[in-house]
Amino acid sequence: RSQLRSRLLGEFDDEAGDVYELRERNHSNASSASGGASSVTGESHSRLLFDEDGRMLYTADRTILTGGLRTQLQFPSKSAGRQIYESLDYDRCENSLYRNRFIHISSAGLAAIKSFTLKYNVLRWVMCAAIGCVTALIAFFIDYFINKIFQAKFDRVDNYISSCSGQFDGERAEQCLTNPYWFLIVTNVGMILAVSVMCVTISPSAAGSGIPEIKCTLNGVKKRDWLSMKTAVVKAIGVLGSVAASMPVGKEGPMIHTGAIVGAGLPQGKSSRLHFNFDTLMFRNDRAKRDFVSAGSAAGVAAAFGAPIGGVLFSLEEGASFWNQSLTWRTLVTTTICLVVLQLLLSGTVDADTPGGGWGHLSSGGLVDFGVYSSTEGSLWKLSDLILFVVMGVVGGMFGALWNAVQTRITKFRMRTVTKKYQQVLEACLVCFVTTSLLFIAGMYVGQCKSLTDLNLAEGSAVSQQADIKQYFCNPSQFNDMATLVFNPLDKVIKQLLHQQASFSLLSLFAYFTIIWVLSCWTYGLMIPSGLFIPMLVTGASFGRFVGELYKEHLDSDADAGTYALIGAAAMLGGVVRMTISLTVILMEATNEVSLGLPIVVVLFCAKWVGDFFNVGIYDIHIGLKKVPMLEWEAEESMKRYTVDDVMSRPVKCLQAVSRVSEVIQFLKTTTHNGLPVVDSSNLDTALDTAKDQEEELAISTRVPVLGGRFMGIILRSQVITMLQNRCWGDISASGHVTQPLLSHRDFIVRYPQRRQVEDLDLPNGLERKFVDLTPYMNLHPYTVRSGCPLPRVFNLYRTMGLRHIVVLDEFNYVVGMVTRKELTVHAVEAHDHEFEKNERRNAWK
Repeated sequence: RSQLRSRLLGEFDDEAGDVYELRERNHSNASSASGGASSVTGESHSRLLFDEDGRMLYTADRTILTGGLRTQLQFPSKSAGRQIYESLDYDRCENSLYRNRFIHISSAGLAAIKSFTLKYNVLRWVMCAAIGCVTALIAFFIDYFINKIFQAKFDRVDNYISSCSGQFDGERAEQCLTNPYWFLIVTNVGMILAVSVMCVTISPSAAGSGIPEIKCTLNGVKKRDWLSMKTAVVKAIGVLGSVAASMPVGKEGPMIHTGAIVGAGLPQGKSSRLHFNFDTLMFRNDRAKRDFVSAGSAAGVAAAFGAPIGGVLFSLEEGASFWNQSLTWRTLVTTTICLVVLQLLLSGTVDADTPGGGWGHLSSGGLVDFGVYSSTEGSLWKLSDLILFVVMGVVGGMFGALWNAVQTRITKFRMRTVTKKYQQVLEACLVCFVTTSLLFIAGMYVGQCKSLTDLNLAEGSAVSQQADIKQYFCNPSQFNDMATLVFNPLDKVIKQLLHQQASFSLLSLFAYFTIIWVLSCWTYGLMIPSGLFIPMLVTGASFGRFVGELYKEHLDSDADAGTYALIGAAAMLGGVVRMTISLTVILMEATNEVSLGLPIVVVLFCAKWVGDFFNVGIYDIHIGLKKVPMLEWEAEESMKRYTVDDVMSRPVKCLQAVSRVSEVIQFLKTTTHNGLPVVDSSNLDTALDTAKDQEEELAISTRVPVLGGRFMGIILRSQVITMLQNRCWGDISASGHVTQPLLSHRDFIVRYPQRRQVEDLDLPNGLERKFVDLTPYMNLHPYTVRSGCPLPRVFNLYRTMGLRHIVVLDEFNYVVGMVTRKELTVHAVEAHDHEFEKNERRNAWK
């Protein structure tokens, strides 16, 4: 009994505080023994007793047997690495310090409570306004310099081509194309080289669009550098080079990511890199950060498309897992302020030379201006066009699903082979070289000269007769349709496809669609900041314009080809990202055309339904490829066959309420877990001493597999590290109390987020004789479930409450397991389904 007690309490002389991991191995050799127990011999040739009900007892080599599978408990290395992904904790830690804080405030009377609440609410609104302003400033910085780079680059190309055309009387002269070609190659590849080196060496999380990372953050998953300041700086500077290098990427995804970073960092009021720290402690928690990240990402959408309501819906539909009415109002105010500030800055700079421009004339949209429809031939669409719109939605869904499938294969190949930093940089430069070459060749050799003589645009139209068109090797009354699409920024290409009333040739539209479709599929996932919305909108707009030109030429001469371009853009983007409500509102706000709401809704739903038949959206695909433990909106149907016992992690390593400091330090060094159950083992001795027989003693022992005791609460790893930082330990008195200093609630908040590890702490020697009492700092009332609870019920509790851990208790309040995010993901359920079906086939065969 003494050996059993010491083993259950983990009181090993040389291995105190070690944590165990479970690895299942097939049971190889088994032999029966007399009595009500069985004796088995495994790989280590050890013996162990277990009863017919599957209850377990440890042997000297820590081997257990359960369900016909041999399970070996092994120690991890002493330097256990930190997990890549961690869960955010949206549940309040209602410990003694938290309650005492509000008791202290309420002791001053009702007026003090109202004053505290008013101050908190006012500061939240102020922070939302500040997030909108800062996001608008960043968006203006990005847009202003991208326009300057494009203008300088294409002016140089225009000079080369115009001199070549004048010299050879409008005929193509290959020897004159060498200079503009190599100028574009050197300029574009040079910018991509600089951008990819920045991403690879400074912040790899700055690569890509950033929307999958924001979805995961709002779902409750964090990675340390997703929302860091260096990621925002690299993202903002890098998107200048990637977009200005004429790559098939957009600036809207990086803008959304940057806005989310602003929302996450600005309310914290501190920066370790810039060495400042303001007193905004009330926002230093995961709950407040989640709300501000939602507002920041919505502000990024508003800045990108000029769609404040669409930004709110985007944050709600694609990102936020937790929402309330007050957050809706604050997010809408954030997006509105962001758009107003951005339009004010653009009105006096970028739009100053346009008709009606100037400081204070807020006529511009966001970073991507879709223009205003101004049809001279009647309405934009007729009810009979809905049939063709549905067909376009179906085709767009299939194109989007095919794009996702091809891109998934490219990403998997890239993850297997392109792993070194220099390989990632070389791949980005190679893609840029191929992109520039293909677009240059297509612009010079595929384009056709289309007439401008019949062009009669209404006053105030989004595209004037000479705006943004390229007349390379064409007469003054004509324009080169392919060169107009190639030698312009993508946002201006969208305006040409949506509003240019001069016709485009079908060959140019088909060639442009094919080139951008392929190149965007290859580009997405490179080590450069790259948005996905604009390339998919351009690809879909060229497809829709192709259908519109064909329909206008053969069936209805009064049809507006620009309307079909917008429908095609919605179909392609919806087929790739599978967005519906928010994308509808974004397109309506970006085009300022409410009458197109019904066709856009119909097309988006058709594209989503068709695309979902083949695969999921591209953002969810990349989240799955990165193995991020993201939870779905609802529990899987297959979860109904399982209980929490089937998925929970066990055995659970627990901390004693009163422990030696040296044991706590050793515990932190040998584990990577963030939620630490706290138990009281004082009643274990009583339970073992009062056991009536060996069977009851065995039942008690199985409830406390490694460290035992009744459950008292849970404490976070960051809290324990903060306690060690503040030297919160002392001696134990004769009455059993620890004479340690009492920390305040502020001591924990001021160190948020706690990023230091126990190895980084400068701790004194002689802590073997010091004790720490965790009772005042642990969460005394965490969410728990009983053993045998249905798994869907556990999922709903975890998902709706935004939890980080759920402790599983038996009927005697002993800790028997832990449930975290990774046990509730789709991948974990699929693994259990596979094992369940395998066992069913094995039993059927028997």
